[in-house]
Formats: sequence, structure tokens, C-alpha cells
Amino acid sequence: MRNRYVDLKTDWGFKHLMGKEPQMRSFLNSLLSEDYGEIKSLTFENVEVLSERADGRGVIFDLLCTTDSGDKIIVEMQNYSHLFFKTRSNYYLYTLMAQTLTRGDQWTKMKEDIPHLIGVFFLGKRFGNERKPIVETEEFDRVDRVPFWDRIRKYFIILENFDITNIEDPSPIDYWIDVIKNLGSNMYKISPSVYEKADPALLELIERASVCNLSDEEYRRYEAGLKALEDHVDFDELLEDAKAEAAAEGRAEGRAEGR
Repeated sequence: MRNRYVDLKTDWGFKHLMGKEPQMRSFLNSLLSEDYGEIKSLTFENVEVLSERADGRGVIFDLLCTTDSGDKIIVEMQNYSHLFFKTRSNYYLYTLMAQTLTRGDQWTKMKEDIPHLIGVFFLGKRFGNERKPIVETEEFDRVDRVPFWDRIRKYFIILENFDITNIEDPSPIDYWIDVIKNLGSNMYKISPSVYEKADPALLELIERASVCNLSDEEYRRYEAGLKALEDHVDFDELLEDAKAEAAAEGRAEGRAEGR
């Protein structure tokens, strides 16, 4: 019997549930409204950006949308650890910038700058020694510590670092992150305050996330995505166990040689 909920960390589940205008608009407003104003509406764009080179490699985003003010936003779910994900996130945004600029544009005749290009990257695991749940980056003047160029900004939402129980007065973005982190097998960890205070779009997402609402074809696609996620997580855990075991053996050998 289907009595479970879709895990938003799966590729299919994330696109299926977050790829709807009310949910994406609600989420983005909870994250960005203080800096960019309220998003009244948005449209989803083609997620594939082809390379201009014949032999070049294109990019396929998870979700790409344009707001009513013209800003373009990439939203990605990245569960697996990548050593150079910071570089990859920049590649995504600068590839989007290359698409935004029309071929043959003359810099001296431009009347306004390009729209804001924003990357929102959900990370299942932290990178480096980062302990904040949200890392926000922008191009700054290194000496005066003031913004230098504001057209590109990145938000890294690190699910491993987020715990709503540590937040005295949760905000709308905290409710969203709590659901995105725990929806699925960890439903019991979702804060009760989510059901009491979250906006209707988030509550609707939770309701739609019941696998009872999926067609047979949708359910098969979700199960395939879930298996891929679990298999990769299992591999990561085995790799970490192997590294820990090798380190322990190395320390034991070192002590033996010392003696």
C-alpha cells in the first residue's frame, strides 16, 4: 500500500514537486525577497543550454526559471559530494550568462546591465569545514569589503548543517528547508510548527508529495530515482568506512614501527 511520501532529494521527486509555479515562487520569496523584492510571478524555462562550440559540452539544469522582473534563477539539488562543486556552480551561472548575452552585442551600446543571475544549490552534504546552513556569495571588493558586481549571486543551502530545533523563531525559509531535508522517510522529523505556520504553497506541496497521488508511471520513475539515490548513498558510506579503516590501520602500523 502506498502510504509514503516522495523524497525531495531524489532527482525526479525534486523536479516533480518543486517544478510548479506556486511552490517555486513561495520558496524563492522566502529566500530572496529581502534582497530582490517580492516575486509576483515566474515562468519555467528550457533547462538545457547547448554549447556554442560544435564539440562543446552543454549544461542541463534541474530547474531554471525567470521572474516577472527578468531575473533568471537556477535551482539544483546536489546530494553527492563533489570536490570542485564551487567551480561547477560558477560554470553553470557563467554558461547561463553566455546564453543571456545576445550574439553580436556591442558593449558600448548596452543601455542596461544583464539581469540578475542567481544560483540556488541544495547540498546534501557540507563542503570543506563549512558549518553554516546557508552560504551566500557575491563578487566583492577585497579591500573595502563592499559589493563590486551584483549580477551573479549564489546560495548554497547545506542540508546536513540545518536543524530547525536550533532556531528560536523559525522563518519561512526555515520551514521550507526543514521540509526539503526531511520529506519522505524522515517525515517524523519535520517540525510541528511547519503544519501550523507554513504558507499554503508549502502545505500543498506536502499534500501532493504522498505517493498515493502518483500515477503508476510516475511511481515507477520515482522508485528508480529513489534506488539510484540509496545506491549512491550506500557507496558513499562504504567509501567513508574504507577510509576510516585504512586510517586506523595506518596509525596501528605507525605505532608498531615506533615501538
